[in-house]
Amino acid sequence: MKILNRVLRILLIIPASLIIILLLFLAISIAPVNRQPVQNTDVYTTMMERLDSLSVPDQARAGKFLVGFSKVNLTPAQRTSTAGYGKRRGKLFSSVHDSIYVRSVVIDNGIRRVAVVSADLLIIPPSVTAVLEKELPSIGFSLDNTYLGAVHSHNSIGNWGEGAIQFIYGPYQDSVVQFIASMIIQSIQKASGSMLESDISFADIPVPGLVSNRLIDKGPEDPLLRFIEMSRSDGTRLIMTSFTAHATCLYSKDLELSADYPGKFVTRLEAQGYDFAMFMAGSVGSHGCDVPKFGWECIDDMATGLAMAVKEANMNLRPLAGSALWMERVLLVLPDPQVKISADWKVRSWVFRSAFREYPAYLTGLRIGNLIMLGTPCDFSGEFDARLDSMAKERNAKLMFTSFNGGYIGYVTPTVYFDIDHYETRLMNWYPPGNGEYISACLEKMLVTMTE
Repeated sequence: MKILNRVLRILLIIPASLIIILLLFLAISIAPVNRQPVQNTDVYTTMMERLDSLSVPDQARAGKFLVGFSKVNLTPAQRTSTAGYGKRRGKLFSSVHDSIYVRSVVIDNGIRRVAVVSADLLIIPPSVTAVLEKELPSIGFSLDNTYLGAVHSHNSIGNWGEGAIQFIYGPYQDSVVQFIASMIIQSIQKASGSMLESDISFADIPVPGLVSNRLIDKGPEDPLLRFIEMSRSDGTRLIMTSFTAHATCLYSKDLELSADYPGKFVTRLEAQGYDFAMFMAGSVGSHGCDVPKFGWECIDDMATGLAMAVKEANMNLRPLAGSALWMERVLLVLPDPQVKISADWKVRSWVFRSAFREYPAYLTGLRIGNLIMLGTPCDFSGEFDARLDSMAKERNAKLMFTSFNGGYIGYVTPTVYFDIDHYETRLMNWYPPGNGEYISACLEKMLVTMTE
Protein backbone atom coordinates (compact mmCIF):
# COMPACT_ATOMS: atom_id res chain seq x y z
CA MET A 1 0.00 0.00 0.00
CA LYS A 2 2.85 2.39 0.84
CA ILE A 3 4.45 1.70 -2.56
CA LEU A 4 1.15 2.37 -4.31
CA ASN A 5 0.72 5.68 -2.46
CA ARG A 6 4.26 6.70 -3.39
CA VAL A 7 3.63 5.91 -7.06
CA LEU A 8 0.39 7.89 -7.00
CA ARG A 9 2.15 10.88 -5.44
CA ILE A 10 4.84 10.76 -8.11
CA LEU A 11 2.21 10.54 -10.83
CA LEU A 12 0.52 13.61 -9.42
CA ILE A 13 3.71 15.57 -8.81
CA ILE A 14 5.09 15.16 -12.37
CA PRO A 15 2.15 16.70 -14.27
CA ALA A 16 1.74 19.36 -11.58
CA SER A 17 5.42 20.27 -11.94
CA LEU A 18 5.13 20.39 -15.73
CA ILE A 19 2.10 22.65 -15.46
CA ILE A 20 3.94 24.96 -13.06
CA ILE A 21 6.99 25.10 -15.37
CA LEU A 22 4.76 25.82 -18.37
CA LEU A 23 2.93 28.58 -16.51
CA LEU A 24 6.22 30.13 -15.40
CA PHE A 25 7.54 30.03 -18.96
CA LEU A 26 4.38 31.63 -20.29
CA ALA A 27 4.57 34.31 -17.60
CA ILE A 28 8.07 35.35 -18.64
CA SER A 29 7.66 34.90 -22.42
CA ILE A 30 4.13 36.15 -23.18
CA ALA A 31 2.71 39.62 -22.51
CA PRO A 32 -0.14 41.89 -23.63
CA VAL A 33 0.39 43.60 -26.97
CA ASN A 34 2.05 47.01 -26.67
CA ARG A 35 -0.37 49.51 -28.20
CA GLN A 36 1.59 52.70 -27.55
CA PRO A 37 2.18 54.38 -30.94
CA VAL A 38 5.83 54.63 -31.92
CA GLN A 39 5.36 58.37 -32.51
CA ASN A 40 4.77 58.83 -28.77
CA THR A 41 8.10 57.32 -27.73
CA ASP A 42 11.74 58.38 -27.44
CA VAL A 43 12.44 56.20 -30.48
CA TYR A 44 10.69 58.72 -32.72
CA THR A 45 12.42 61.73 -31.16
CA THR A 46 15.87 60.14 -31.38
CA MET A 47 15.40 59.15 -35.02
CA MET A 48 14.13 62.58 -36.06
CA GLU A 49 17.18 64.16 -34.43
CA ARG A 50 19.41 61.74 -36.31
CA LEU A 51 17.76 62.61 -39.62
CA ASP A 52 18.06 66.32 -38.84
CA SER A 53 21.84 65.89 -38.84
CA LEU A 54 21.89 64.94 -42.54
CA SER A 55 23.34 67.55 -44.86
CA VAL A 56 23.70 68.03 -48.60
CA PRO A 57 27.23 67.32 -49.84
CA ASP A 58 28.99 69.69 -52.24
CA GLN A 59 28.01 69.13 -55.89
CA ALA A 60 29.98 72.00 -57.42
CA ARG A 61 32.51 69.81 -59.25
CA ALA A 62 30.00 67.21 -60.50
CA GLY A 63 30.43 66.32 -64.16
CA LYS A 64 28.60 64.09 -66.60
CA PHE A 65 27.39 60.67 -65.50
CA LEU A 66 29.50 57.62 -66.23
CA VAL A 67 27.74 54.26 -66.04
CA GLY A 68 28.91 50.64 -65.98
CA PHE A 69 26.93 47.42 -65.64
CA SER A 70 27.30 43.68 -65.12
CA LYS A 71 25.36 40.48 -64.56
CA VAL A 72 26.86 37.56 -62.60
CA ASN A 73 25.28 34.11 -62.35
CA LEU A 74 24.11 33.33 -58.80
CA THR A 75 22.83 29.82 -59.51
CA PRO A 76 24.49 27.50 -56.96
CA ALA A 77 26.38 24.41 -58.08
CA GLN A 78 24.59 22.34 -55.43
CA ARG A 79 20.92 22.23 -54.51
CA THR A 80 19.99 24.41 -51.55
CA SER A 81 16.90 25.01 -49.47
CA THR A 82 14.40 27.48 -50.87
CA ALA A 83 13.41 30.73 -49.17
CA GLY A 84 9.96 32.23 -49.36
CA TYR A 85 7.30 29.88 -48.00
CA GLY A 86 7.40 28.64 -44.41
CA LYS A 87 5.40 25.50 -45.13
CA ARG A 88 8.27 24.15 -47.27
CA ARG A 89 10.31 23.70 -44.06
CA GLY A 90 13.66 24.03 -45.82
CA LYS A 91 13.02 21.67 -48.75
CA LEU A 92 15.71 21.72 -51.42
CA PHE A 93 14.91 23.08 -54.86
CA SER A 94 14.15 20.23 -57.23
CA SER A 95 15.65 21.66 -60.42
CA VAL A 96 16.69 24.93 -62.06
CA HIS A 97 13.78 26.40 -64.01
CA ASP A 98 15.63 29.65 -64.75
CA SER A 99 19.05 30.76 -63.55
CA ILE A 100 19.31 33.48 -60.92
CA TYR A 101 21.69 36.44 -61.07
CA VAL A 102 23.23 39.42 -59.32
CA ARG A 103 22.96 42.57 -61.41
CA SER A 104 24.89 45.77 -60.73
CA VAL A 105 24.97 49.28 -62.13
CA VAL A 106 27.80 51.61 -61.08
CA ILE A 107 27.26 55.37 -61.54
CA ASP A 108 29.95 58.05 -61.29
CA ASN A 109 29.61 61.85 -61.63
CA GLY A 110 33.27 62.71 -61.33
CA ILE A 111 33.27 63.26 -57.58
CA ARG A 112 31.33 60.26 -56.28
CA ARG A 113 30.71 56.68 -57.31
CA VAL A 114 27.73 54.55 -56.26
CA ALA A 115 26.82 50.92 -56.95
CA VAL A 116 23.19 49.82 -57.29
CA VAL A 117 22.81 46.07 -56.79
CA SER A 118 19.84 43.74 -57.19
CA ALA A 119 19.97 40.01 -56.51
CA ASP A 120 17.44 37.36 -57.57
CA LEU A 121 16.78 36.51 -53.93
CA LEU A 122 13.92 36.76 -51.44
CA ILE A 123 15.83 39.54 -49.64
CA ILE A 124 19.42 40.65 -49.29
CA PRO A 125 20.10 38.55 -46.16
CA PRO A 126 21.47 40.47 -43.16
CA SER A 127 24.15 37.77 -42.84
CA VAL A 128 25.32 38.64 -46.37
CA THR A 129 25.28 42.37 -45.58
CA ALA A 130 27.55 41.69 -42.59
CA VAL A 131 30.07 40.00 -44.91
CA LEU A 132 29.81 42.83 -47.46
CA GLU A 133 30.60 45.37 -44.76
CA LYS A 134 33.96 43.68 -44.28
CA GLU A 135 34.72 42.81 -47.92
CA LEU A 136 33.51 45.76 -50.02
CA PRO A 137 36.47 48.02 -49.10
CA SER A 138 38.74 45.57 -50.91
CA ILE A 139 37.25 46.81 -54.22
CA GLY A 140 36.97 50.47 -53.22
CA PHE A 141 33.34 50.44 -52.10
CA SER A 142 31.47 50.30 -48.80
CA LEU A 143 27.90 49.94 -47.61
CA ASP A 144 27.76 53.75 -47.60
CA ASN A 145 27.90 53.85 -51.41
CA THR A 146 26.33 50.47 -52.26
CA TYR A 147 22.55 50.58 -52.69
CA LEU A 148 21.18 47.06 -52.18
CA GLY A 149 17.93 45.48 -53.33
CA ALA A 150 16.36 42.15 -54.29
CA VAL A 151 13.62 40.89 -56.61
CA HIS A 152 11.84 39.15 -53.69
CA SER A 153 11.41 35.82 -55.48
CA HIS A 154 9.93 33.17 -53.17
CA ASN A 155 11.63 30.44 -55.22
CA SER A 156 15.26 31.41 -54.74
CA ILE A 157 17.98 29.98 -52.51
CA GLY A 158 17.88 29.76 -48.72
CA ASN A 159 20.37 28.50 -46.09
CA TRP A 160 21.42 32.05 -45.20
CA GLY A 161 19.33 32.66 -42.05
CA GLU A 162 20.39 32.12 -38.46
CA GLY A 163 18.31 31.22 -35.41
CA ALA A 164 14.74 29.97 -35.68
CA ILE A 165 14.50 30.99 -39.33
CA GLN A 166 16.63 27.94 -40.14
CA PHE A 167 13.56 25.76 -39.58
CA ILE A 168 11.84 27.65 -42.39
CA TYR A 169 14.56 28.48 -44.92
CA GLY A 170 17.03 25.68 -44.23
CA PRO A 171 20.00 25.34 -41.88
CA TYR A 172 22.51 28.17 -41.97
CA GLN A 173 25.43 27.47 -44.30
CA ASP A 174 28.30 29.91 -44.21
CA SER A 175 29.38 28.72 -47.67
CA VAL A 176 26.07 29.97 -49.13
CA VAL A 177 26.42 33.35 -47.40
CA GLN A 178 30.01 33.72 -48.61
CA PHE A 179 28.97 32.68 -52.14
CA ILE A 180 26.23 35.32 -52.35
CA ALA A 181 28.53 38.03 -50.98
CA SER A 182 31.35 37.10 -53.36
CA MET A 183 29.03 37.22 -56.39
CA ILE A 184 27.79 40.67 -55.36
CA ILE A 185 31.38 41.91 -55.02
CA GLN A 186 32.32 40.34 -58.35
CA SER A 187 29.34 42.01 -60.03
CA ILE A 188 30.20 45.48 -58.67
CA GLN A 189 33.83 45.03 -59.67
CA LYS A 190 32.89 44.05 -63.24
CA ALA A 191 30.48 46.98 -63.55
CA SER A 192 33.18 49.38 -62.36
CA GLY A 193 35.42 48.23 -65.19
CA SER A 194 32.99 49.19 -67.96
CA MET A 195 32.23 52.85 -67.26
CA LEU A 196 31.06 55.05 -70.16
CA GLU A 197 29.48 58.49 -70.40
CA SER A 198 25.69 58.17 -70.24
CA ASP A 199 22.42 60.05 -70.46
CA ILE A 200 19.90 59.05 -67.79
CA SER A 201 16.11 59.35 -68.00
CA PHE A 202 13.21 58.31 -65.77
CA ALA A 203 9.54 57.40 -66.14
CA ASP A 204 6.74 56.19 -63.88
CA ILE A 205 3.64 54.80 -65.52
CA PRO A 206 0.50 53.24 -64.02
CA VAL A 207 -0.11 49.55 -64.72
CA PRO A 208 -3.23 49.05 -62.57
CA GLY A 209 -4.27 45.76 -64.14
CA LEU A 210 -1.29 43.88 -62.73
CA VAL A 211 -1.36 44.74 -59.01
CA SER A 212 -3.96 44.73 -56.25
CA ASN A 213 -4.18 45.36 -52.53
CA ARG A 214 -4.00 41.95 -50.89
CA LEU A 215 -4.89 43.15 -47.40
CA ILE A 216 -8.33 44.53 -48.13
CA ASP A 217 -10.56 44.12 -51.16
CA LYS A 218 -10.21 47.09 -53.55
CA GLY A 219 -7.96 48.87 -51.06
CA PRO A 220 -5.47 51.62 -51.99
CA GLU A 221 -2.61 50.55 -54.21
CA ASP A 222 0.47 51.91 -55.92
CA PRO A 223 0.20 50.75 -59.56
CA LEU A 224 3.27 52.64 -60.81
CA LEU A 225 5.99 50.86 -62.74
CA ARG A 226 9.06 53.02 -62.20
CA PHE A 227 12.14 52.77 -64.40
CA ILE A 228 15.45 54.44 -65.15
CA GLU A 229 16.85 54.28 -68.67
CA MET A 230 20.54 54.83 -69.32
CA SER A 231 21.88 55.44 -72.82
CA ARG A 232 25.64 55.00 -72.99
CA SER A 233 28.05 56.61 -75.46
CA ASP A 234 28.67 53.28 -77.23
CA GLY A 235 24.96 52.86 -77.99
CA THR A 236 24.21 50.34 -75.25
CA ARG A 237 20.93 50.87 -73.38
CA LEU A 238 20.32 49.88 -69.77
CA ILE A 239 17.13 49.87 -67.72
CA MET A 240 16.52 49.62 -63.96
CA THR A 241 12.92 48.90 -62.91
CA SER A 242 10.81 48.55 -59.76
CA PHE A 243 7.21 47.45 -59.20
CA THR A 244 4.98 46.85 -56.19
CA ALA A 245 3.50 43.39 -56.84
CA HIS A 246 4.91 40.57 -54.71
CA ALA A 247 6.91 38.01 -56.71
CA THR A 248 4.67 35.18 -55.54
CA CYS A 249 3.38 33.80 -58.83
CA LEU A 250 4.55 30.32 -57.84
CA TYR A 251 2.97 28.17 -55.15
CA SER A 252 4.70 26.62 -52.13
CA LYS A 253 4.44 23.24 -53.90
CA ASP A 254 6.56 24.57 -56.78
CA LEU A 255 10.15 23.75 -55.88
CA GLU A 256 11.97 24.77 -59.04
CA LEU A 257 14.63 27.47 -58.64
CA SER A 258 13.31 30.64 -60.29
CA ALA A 259 13.45 34.43 -60.17
CA ASP A 260 9.63 34.40 -60.58
CA TYR A 261 8.09 37.10 -62.78
CA PRO A 262 10.98 39.63 -62.33
CA GLY A 263 13.35 37.16 -64.03
CA LYS A 264 11.15 36.76 -67.08
CA PHE A 265 10.36 40.48 -67.13
CA VAL A 266 14.02 41.51 -67.47
CA THR A 267 14.53 38.79 -70.10
CA ARG A 268 11.65 40.28 -72.09
CA LEU A 269 13.13 43.77 -71.78
CA GLU A 270 16.46 42.55 -73.15
CA ALA A 271 14.60 40.89 -76.03
CA GLN A 272 12.97 44.28 -76.74
CA GLY A 273 16.35 45.92 -77.34
CA TYR A 274 17.90 46.69 -73.96
CA ASP A 275 21.46 45.43 -73.50
CA PHE A 276 20.93 45.09 -69.76
CA ALA A 277 17.83 45.07 -67.55
CA MET A 278 17.45 45.01 -63.76
CA PHE A 279 14.44 44.67 -61.45
CA MET A 280 14.14 45.67 -57.79
CA ALA A 281 11.12 44.91 -55.61
CA GLY A 282 9.27 48.13 -54.87
CA SER A 283 6.89 48.81 -51.98
CA VAL A 284 5.52 45.27 -52.01
CA GLY A 285 3.85 45.35 -48.59
CA SER A 286 0.03 45.01 -48.98
CA HIS A 287 0.47 44.43 -52.74
CA GLY A 288 0.13 41.26 -54.83
CA CYS A 289 -0.12 40.24 -58.47
CA ASP A 290 -3.54 40.80 -60.06
CA VAL A 291 -3.76 38.13 -62.76
CA PRO A 292 -6.37 35.49 -63.72
CA LYS A 293 -4.18 32.51 -62.82
CA PHE A 294 -1.12 31.91 -60.68
CA GLY A 295 1.76 29.49 -61.28
CA TRP A 296 3.82 29.72 -64.45
CA GLU A 297 0.97 31.47 -66.30
CA CYS A 298 1.16 34.29 -63.76
CA ILE A 299 4.86 34.73 -64.49
CA ASP A 300 4.18 35.01 -68.21
CA ASP A 301 1.25 37.42 -67.74
CA MET A 302 3.17 39.70 -65.38
CA ALA A 303 6.32 39.76 -67.52
CA THR A 304 4.36 40.37 -70.74
CA GLY A 305 2.23 43.14 -69.21
CA LEU A 306 5.13 44.99 -67.61
CA ALA A 307 7.37 44.68 -70.69
CA MET A 308 4.57 46.01 -72.89
CA ALA A 309 4.09 48.96 -70.52
CA VAL A 310 7.78 49.86 -70.84
CA LYS A 311 7.63 49.57 -74.61
CA GLU A 312 4.69 51.96 -74.78
CA ALA A 313 6.17 54.44 -72.31
CA ASN A 314 8.98 55.95 -74.38
CA MET A 315 7.09 59.25 -74.65
CA ASN A 316 6.94 59.41 -70.84
CA LEU A 317 10.71 59.27 -70.37
CA ARG A 318 12.24 62.52 -69.13
CA PRO A 319 15.97 63.26 -68.75
CA LEU A 320 17.07 63.64 -65.14
CA ALA A 321 17.84 67.20 -64.17
CA GLY A 322 21.34 67.98 -62.94
CA SER A 323 24.25 65.68 -62.16
CA ALA A 324 23.96 65.36 -58.38
CA LEU A 325 24.95 61.95 -57.03
CA TRP A 326 25.18 60.83 -53.44
CA MET A 327 23.88 58.20 -51.05
CA GLU A 328 22.69 58.32 -47.44
CA ARG A 329 22.58 55.27 -45.14
CA VAL A 330 20.95 56.04 -41.79
CA LEU A 331 20.80 53.63 -38.87
CA LEU A 332 17.16 53.05 -38.00
CA VAL A 333 16.12 53.36 -34.35
CA LEU A 334 13.42 50.80 -33.55
CA PRO A 335 11.16 50.06 -30.56
CA ASP A 336 11.27 46.66 -28.87
CA PRO A 337 9.98 43.99 -31.24
CA GLN A 338 6.75 42.16 -30.51
CA VAL A 339 5.50 39.17 -32.48
CA LYS A 340 1.75 38.85 -32.02
CA ILE A 341 0.35 35.40 -31.32
CA SER A 342 -3.22 36.71 -31.09
CA ALA A 343 -5.01 40.04 -31.28
CA ASP A 344 -4.02 41.01 -27.74
CA TRP A 345 -1.01 38.86 -26.84
CA LYS A 346 2.59 38.97 -27.99
CA VAL A 347 5.87 37.13 -27.54
CA ARG A 348 8.19 39.18 -25.33
CA SER A 349 11.14 40.89 -26.95
CA TRP A 350 13.76 38.64 -25.34
CA VAL A 351 12.12 35.57 -26.87
CA PHE A 352 12.14 37.18 -30.32
CA ARG A 353 15.77 38.20 -29.97
CA SER A 354 16.73 34.71 -28.77
CA ALA A 355 14.95 33.04 -31.67
CA PHE A 356 16.05 35.44 -34.43
CA ARG A 357 19.47 37.00 -34.40
CA GLU A 358 19.09 40.79 -34.56
CA TYR A 359 21.06 42.80 -37.09
CA PRO A 360 21.11 46.60 -37.43
CA ALA A 361 18.64 48.00 -39.95
CA TYR A 362 19.12 51.09 -42.10
CA LEU A 363 17.15 53.40 -44.36
CA THR A 364 18.94 54.21 -47.60
CA GLY A 365 18.55 57.10 -49.99
CA LEU A 366 20.25 57.63 -53.33
CA ARG A 367 20.05 60.82 -55.36
CA ILE A 368 20.76 60.67 -59.11
CA GLY A 369 20.06 64.05 -60.69
CA ASN A 370 16.53 64.91 -59.51
CA LEU A 371 15.61 61.27 -58.87
CA ILE A 372 15.56 59.98 -55.28
CA MET A 373 15.69 56.23 -54.66
CA LEU A 374 14.46 55.27 -51.18
CA GLY A 375 15.39 51.85 -49.79
CA THR A 376 13.82 50.09 -46.80
CA PRO A 377 14.74 46.99 -44.74
CA CYS A 378 11.26 45.47 -44.92
CA ASP A 379 8.15 44.68 -46.92
CA PHE A 380 7.24 48.38 -47.07
CA SER A 381 3.56 49.00 -47.84
CA GLY A 382 2.81 50.65 -51.15
CA GLU A 383 -0.05 52.48 -49.46
CA PHE A 384 2.51 54.99 -48.15
CA ASP A 385 3.85 55.81 -51.62
CA ALA A 386 1.20 58.33 -52.72
CA ARG A 387 2.02 60.88 -50.01
CA LEU A 388 5.76 60.59 -50.69
CA ASP A 389 5.18 60.94 -54.44
CA SER A 390 3.15 64.08 -53.81
CA MET A 391 5.92 65.57 -51.68
CA ALA A 392 8.50 64.75 -54.35
CA LYS A 393 6.39 66.41 -57.05
CA GLU A 394 6.21 69.60 -54.97
CA ARG A 395 10.01 69.56 -54.86
CA ASN A 396 10.45 68.87 -58.61
CA ALA A 397 11.81 65.41 -57.88
CA LYS A 398 10.98 61.85 -58.91
CA LEU A 399 10.85 58.83 -56.61
CA MET A 400 11.72 55.17 -56.90
CA PHE A 401 10.96 52.91 -53.92
CA THR A 402 12.77 49.64 -53.16
CA SER A 403 12.61 47.12 -50.34
CA PHE A 404 15.07 44.60 -48.81
CA ASN A 405 18.13 46.87 -48.62
CA GLY A 406 20.27 44.51 -46.56
CA GLY A 407 18.32 44.25 -43.30
CA TYR A 408 14.89 42.92 -42.43
CA ILE A 409 12.28 44.09 -39.91
CA GLY A 410 9.17 42.32 -41.22
CA TYR A 411 6.11 43.95 -42.78
CA VAL A 412 5.55 47.68 -42.37
CA THR A 413 1.87 48.51 -42.96
CA PRO A 414 -0.60 51.28 -42.02
CA THR A 415 -1.79 51.27 -38.41
CA VAL A 416 -5.42 51.05 -39.54
CA TYR A 417 -4.72 47.38 -40.33
CA PHE A 418 -2.93 46.60 -37.06
CA ASP A 419 -5.69 44.33 -35.73
CA ILE A 420 -6.58 42.58 -38.98
CA ASP A 421 -6.03 38.83 -38.72
CA HIS A 422 -3.80 38.54 -41.78
CA TYR A 423 -0.32 37.13 -42.33
CA GLU A 424 1.14 40.60 -42.98
CA THR A 425 -0.44 42.31 -39.98
CA ARG A 426 -0.40 39.52 -37.38
CA LEU A 427 2.53 37.13 -37.83
CA MET A 428 4.91 39.38 -39.77
CA ASN A 429 4.20 42.80 -38.26
CA TRP A 430 6.87 42.86 -35.55
CA TYR A 431 6.53 46.31 -33.98
CA PRO A 432 3.96 48.43 -32.11
CA PRO A 433 1.24 50.50 -33.82
CA GLY A 434 2.41 53.44 -35.86
CA ASN A 435 5.58 51.73 -37.11
CA GLY A 436 4.51 52.17 -40.73
CA GLU A 437 3.76 55.86 -40.27
CA TYR A 438 7.06 56.20 -38.39
CA ILE A 439 9.11 54.68 -41.22
CA SER A 440 7.19 56.79 -43.72
CA ALA A 441 7.91 59.95 -41.70
CA CYS A 442 11.62 59.05 -41.72
CA LEU A 443 11.54 58.68 -45.51
CA GLU A 444 9.75 62.02 -45.82
CA LYS A 445 12.51 63.68 -43.82
CA MET A 446 15.19 62.02 -45.96
CA LEU A 447 13.35 63.15 -49.09
CA VAL A 448 13.28 66.75 -47.92
CA THR A 449 17.01 66.79 -47.17
CA MET A 450 17.97 65.01 -50.39
CA THR A 451 16.01 67.46 -52.55
CA GLU A 452 17.46 70.63 -51.04
